This record gives sequence, structure tokens and C-alpha cells, in this order.
Amino acid sequence: MRPLPRSLTLAFVGSLAAMASHAIELAKYPQVFVAPQGVEVVLAPTADGKQALVRVSGINDPIDQVVFLSTREPQGSAREVYTTRIDGRSYGLLHKQSHTYRGGDHYAVYLPGKRDGVALAFSDDKSKAFKLADLQASYERQLKQGTQEKLGRFDRNKRLAGAQAELAKMDLDASASCGTPVKTTVDWASIDDEKLQSLSIPSFCGVVASEIDSLCRNTPQFKPTAAGLGQVQCHFGPRLKIRVENQQVVFSTEKDAPNQEEFVRQFLRNQ
Repeated sequence: MRPLPRSLTLAFVGSLAAMASHAIELAKYPQVFVAPQGVEVVLAPTADGKQALVRVSGINDPIDQVVFLSTREPQGSAREVYTTRIDGRSYGLLHKQSHTYRGGDHYAVYLPGKRDGVALAFSDDKSKAFKLADLQASYERQLKQGTQEKLGRFDRNKRLAGAQAELAKMDLDASASCGTPVKTTVDWASIDDEKLQSLSIPSFCGVVASEIDSLCRNTPQFKPTAAGLGQVQCHFGPRLKIRVENQQVVFSTEKDAPNQEEFVRQFLRNQ
């Protein structure tokens, strides 16, 4: 038999190495959790307990039915978080909290775009009937298709759209409370991908609209003043700064600046 050409031999060895890198030894018993509205979460730890395959089903989100290889990260003595990469950042998908005096371990799944976790209940029947081989096969298939890699990439346009929607809601609330239009415009060019991934931009650039809203609701005599402060320009700069310029509130924010709410509140009260 003639030997394979060296290029084919190297390609074959490389493919075997790639397959080996994807091989995962799972612990014998998976856990299946359920929640209202048909939500189901499968947790299949690796044999060494350092990682786990995690699958969330029954949700209207791109991660539905996707099997993620998650890293188990202890946070203190009573908390564990299973993290994976979603939208360009490490994301705590499944949380476990141990309560010595409250019935043992409690799990919650944190879905993308939602602030609060969904409490989960362990299903003994589903756990016993679950087939690990099927889960691992799904993971391998999706891995070859690039499903997890695609979901792990940062989508700037998607994040921008979400932030803009939140800011628009804050503007609408302030407009309703004050009886005058409030509009926040953001200098998105001043916000790089790192800030957009790691920070809640509406929490920073929406602080002026939020404080205008609060003052109009709690101090009715502020409403006439609010009529001249409804146009807000926000950008990220080297330091916290706010001023009125050309009938607009020009707000410069900075990610590490403390007490931004109080800073903006005092400025508005002095107008």
C-alpha cells in the first residue's frame, strides 16, 4: 500500500486533534430543571466538575436549544455561576445558590436581555429519563455548524438597538411626567465596543432623562423648568460634566465617576 502524501497525513492528524479537543467526558448523571411557560434547562457537568454542558429550551431567543460548554465559576462559599460566551462577553447563564437553612440548592437561569433570573425547579423524572448521548451529539453537531461561535461574537448593531430602545423608553416616561418632550441623543462614536459590551449605556446616558422624570413627578413646580431642558446630548469623555448650551443639556459622562444621579439632580435643581 502506498503511503499517504505528507499534506494529507497532516490534515488527517489535524482533524483527529480537533475532534479530540471537542471530546468531553461527562459525569454520569445530568440534572434537568423546569420553569413556568415551558422553560427547561439541562445541566450536564463534566467528570472533573470544572465545566458543564448547558442547554436552555422553551424560550423565544436565539440561544434556544443551543448546547453551550460552560465554565463553573465559584463565587464565594455558597454561590456558583456557569458562564459561557454570548454576544462578545462572559455571560452567567445558570446560577446556583446554596442555602443551608432554606432547603438546599436553588437554581436560576438568566436569559439574554432580561434583568431578573427565572427560578428553576429540579425534575427528578426528566433527569432520570434524559439521554446524555443525545445532548453530546447535539453539542458536537452545533459546534461543527459554528452555532456557538456565532452566538459568542459581539453584535454591535444588536447592542446599539437594545440601548436605543431603553433610552427611548426613559425619554417617553420623562415626557409623560413633565408634559413636555424629552429627547436624549447619544454620541455613539464616543462609545467603543468595550464600553458597549461591559456597561449599561442607558444607565449612564439616560440619567438626565431619569432625573428630569423624577423631579417632574415629585416636584410639580419643576415642570416649567423642564420645558427648557428636554433636549439632551450625551457622550463619554474624560470626566463628568454637564452644562446648558444652545438650549440643550450637554452631558459628558465617565464610567468610573461616582454619584452621577446626585450630580445631575443638583444641576437640574439649580436651573
